[in-house]
Amino acid sequence: MRAIDKLKQLLHFSGNGGVWRCNWQSGLLPRIFVFTMVLIILAALTITASYLFCLKPELVTYQSYSRAFFDRNDALMRMTLAADQRYRIYTPIDEVSNTFRDASILYEDKNFYSHAGVDLPAIIRAFWSTYVSRERRIGASTITMQVARLRWRIDTTRISGKLRQIIHALQLTRHYGKNQILEAYFNLASYGRNIEGVGAASLIYFNKPASALSLPEALALAVIPQNPNRRNPSVEKGRLALYAARSHLYQRWLQDHPEDTFQSAFMTMPLAVRPPEALPFIAPHFVDQLNASLPWLESGIIKTSIDKNQQKLAEKVLSAYVQRRKSERINNAAAMLLNYKTMEVEALVGSADFFDQKINGQVNGVSAKRSPGSALKPFVYALALDQGVIHPMTMLKDSKKRFGGFTPENYDQQFLGPVFARDALITSRNVPAVDLQSQLPGMSFYQFLKKAQVSGLKEEAHYGLALALGGGELTMQEIVRLYAMLANGGRLKAIKSLRDEQPQQSIDKTDSEQLLSPEASFLILDILKDNPAPFVKESIGSVNRRNHIAWKTGTSFAFRDAWAVGISGPYVLAVWVGDFQGSGNPAFIGRKAAGPLLFELFAVLQANEDWRVDDAVDPAKLNLSKISVCANTGDLPGRYCPQTKPAWFIPGVSPIKVSTVHRAIPIDKQTGLRACWHQSGETELKVYEFWPSDFLNIFQAAGISLRTPPAYAKACTLNAISSTGQEPLIKSPLPGITYALQSDKETQDAIPLSAVVDADVKELFWFIGSEFVGKSRKNQPLFWRPHDGEFNVRVVDDHGRAAQSAFKVSFVR
Repeated sequence: MRAIDKLKQLLHFSGNGGVWRCNWQSGLLPRIFVFTMVLIILAALTITASYLFCLKPELVTYQSYSRAFFDRNDALMRMTLAADQRYRIYTPIDEVSNTFRDASILYEDKNFYSHAGVDLPAIIRAFWSTYVSRERRIGASTITMQVARLRWRIDTTRISGKLRQIIHALQLTRHYGKNQILEAYFNLASYGRNIEGVGAASLIYFNKPASALSLPEALALAVIPQNPNRRNPSVEKGRLALYAARSHLYQRWLQDHPEDTFQSAFMTMPLAVRPPEALPFIAPHFVDQLNASLPWLESGIIKTSIDKNQQKLAEKVLSAYVQRRKSERINNAAAMLLNYKTMEVEALVGSADFFDQKINGQVNGVSAKRSPGSALKPFVYALALDQGVIHPMTMLKDSKKRFGGFTPENYDQQFLGPVFARDALITSRNVPAVDLQSQLPGMSFYQFLKKAQVSGLKEEAHYGLALALGGGELTMQEIVRLYAMLANGGRLKAIKSLRDEQPQQSIDKTDSEQLLSPEASFLILDILKDNPAPFVKESIGSVNRRNHIAWKTGTSFAFRDAWAVGISGPYVLAVWVGDFQGSGNPAFIGRKAAGPLLFELFAVLQANEDWRVDDAVDPAKLNLSKISVCANTGDLPGRYCPQTKPAWFIPGVSPIKVSTVHRAIPIDKQTGLRACWHQSGETELKVYEFWPSDFLNIFQAAGISLRTPPAYAKACTLNAISSTGQEPLIKSPLPGITYALQSDKETQDAIPLSAVVDADVKELFWFIGSEFVGKSRKNQPLFWRPHDGEFNVRVVDDHGRAAQSAFKVSFVR
């Protein structure tokens, strides 16, 4: 009854309005209120017991994280923002320094390892001081409770929010160990501005990982989460508040660590703090591409293959080059540097200026699909070498030629006539390249590109023979990978963007595949090394520079893209000059626009002096032989070849024959005519060039005069003449081919009959079976109107030399 009486004394009824009033003087009611609140808390905890013990909350993957990209020497290149525009690098507790760990516990929750996530006595004291006595507002949040507040973004300024925080803290304690909770705190706590987590804070402010924090740095970061706005280290006012809080913590620290007294001098020195806006922004195109292609990584620390110094040099040289040539409307360029030995990308510049909207600077020119122009020709020649079509000194024809409905022209709209394969590649002649592509008996050029994993190719028929001239589209990365194959002995390897990346972890899953022989790869490099530098007027083969640069250019149709790709030292370097909008510019010529930039970049990026192609591929270890060939024909020298030169060939593969062009024939001393045979005293032997008629035509078209043999004397019989020289070679109709013609044009369609003949031939006589169908001049076809059936065609030249072949005709009805 005493308690009831006491309660009646505390409450009295006022007659004015009938309002109950409390007498707080005695202090009993506050005690009842506190007791009631405790009962409410206990009831709430009881209700949520099943929730606490059954549902395990996620502490890592529920939010996005930043990534910190480092170069191959552990220099920070860039830190990306998380999806919510915050810097947040997930850092395992093992990668946090013990100093910071101990300092944070000392400052935030010294009983962290002894309580059950909630310090109930501290909560009661804080509640009394804040809400009852109103002496001052104090906190009682443990580290676990702070994790709960940050994880669920709870407003703890209200009692309901505080209750939620306590419940979640108990939930966390139920499902996670102390170190796991501490790790979560280190990754969730705010460290000023839009920086969360000690991993991001340490990298941004001090440019070092959280494992390498010094004592002054660790103590400074430890005090920030308690008031991140006021203690922001990136502004002067915030640093003053930070130093005061750190000084107080340091005094407490010395009580447990007296051995750190010697660091007192360091605690008085200002910290070298980097604000977020001063973060490096290196290789942005590379980082963007890599960031988009990689799966989510828990640590967020990406160790790339980029060399920051090489990257900066490449950016500087490329930017200066574009600036220097702005008057030619050269406003943009891209470059990629690959170490073909490791297959790691060491520099990648996607545009001349990432921030220039006028040139669409944020477009990555390295990953954009563009026409490569003639940059792929070396691989047509490599396939021709491997398939026994040519050797480097094979004589090719650079003359006007029609391939079905396709008539390729050279860049200069001129024709060189007969040209050696090596020179045709160096001078980038179109007709020989297309002709070689058409002659490949094995794997086609299209199939080669498919095997090389060139993406986005349409059906082979879509390109036809234009593929060798840039009819398809490739990215710079794909082109660089192809050239790296040449330096790696014909083995296609995966490009790596991460340091120490294993093949199976690569973006490109194919690690290694032999697509070309080491022999063909070396021969192509050996040819391309003699390609003169773009700014040096020198003849082919007389290149004299400190390092070999085996390089090739490319110019796309309508001057939309200019390319240059080279190999020197351990590097493949590719350069593109153009316009992302696809606009043409007469200045966009591979040799003139991209070539000089390639050599400028090599001058600063490839410092190894006296590097030679032989350093990349040792020919002594390959199935290669060097032989003497006739300097004029490229074949093995015959008896009368006037001059020889050394040349490579692949034994058992390369087509090789004795040259028959230079022949000694008897000339009648009196008439100057060709005698039937040599008679001492009456005739003399003179050497003439007996080029086949197709080459003779090309020489004549190119304006080259040859010493052709004189006519036979009238006394010579046909039998005597036919026993010398070369028999005709039928070029049309092709042997074994079925000609499908339209039946409605049976009286119109005709098949041309043509042959390549020896130099002394003037006329050809054509037979279908045993029927004579007509005669033609040596340089002109005879057109024959066919009918259904199988036929033998026979041709006889005017010296009695003959040849024949079989073909079929079928009319589509």
